[in-house]
Amino acid sequence: MRYATAVVLALMLALPALLPAADSVKIKGKYEVVGNLENLKGATQIEMIEFFNYSCGHCYKFLTAFERLQKKYKGKLIHKKQPIYWGKQTPYPAMAFFIADEQGIEKKFTKELFETNFLMNINIFQPRVIKILAKDYGIEKEMTAGMQEARIKSKVTQSLALAKHYQANETPTVIINDTLKVMPSHTGGDVNKMTDNLEIIFDDILSH
Repeated sequence: MRYATAVVLALMLALPALLPAADSVKIKGKYEVVGNLENLKGATQIEMIEFFNYSCGHCYKFLTAFERLQKKYKGKLIHKKQPIYWGKQTPYPAMAFFIADEQGIEKKFTKELFETNFLMNINIFQPRVIKILAKDYGIEKEMTAGMQEARIKSKVTQSLALAKHYQANETPTVIINDTLKVMPSHTGGDVNKMTDNLEIIFDDILSH
């Protein structure tokens, strides 16, 4: 019995050394873990996916709040935006996003759509509104043609599928290096605090 007990104790003491250290990576900030934290070791850049909705007030505020992070992490931050929609909303703004992106004016056009919705209180989910805005930017033909193309519709479908994969049920939802998920609810719905939280997370990831 003494020999058996000694063997069991030896195995118990050796076991922690044999198992991978699941919590060996600790990242500061508030988030949900959606991937393997070990993937963040030695990260030299931030790959960020942002799911947003054109009718989302938080997304509109984040458009401006996020600018300081873009400046601070210039060269180290890859920012990919993914437009999504829900309920009775139409896919037209999301389609317009990808078309404007191909024309090299996504940032300007996205801001225009947000301002049209929030400052002018105009329903941007109507195709005629998108058409009028596109005309102002000189891409009316490209916008009209793009709205009919399968590849643009496919990009919107892929964006929705990706949001479902990450369970992005609120906007903006941010996915960091395919590992961490950050949402406004993590900071009480305050977009500025969410941006501060992202800065804390980014700094810590890049310091590992």
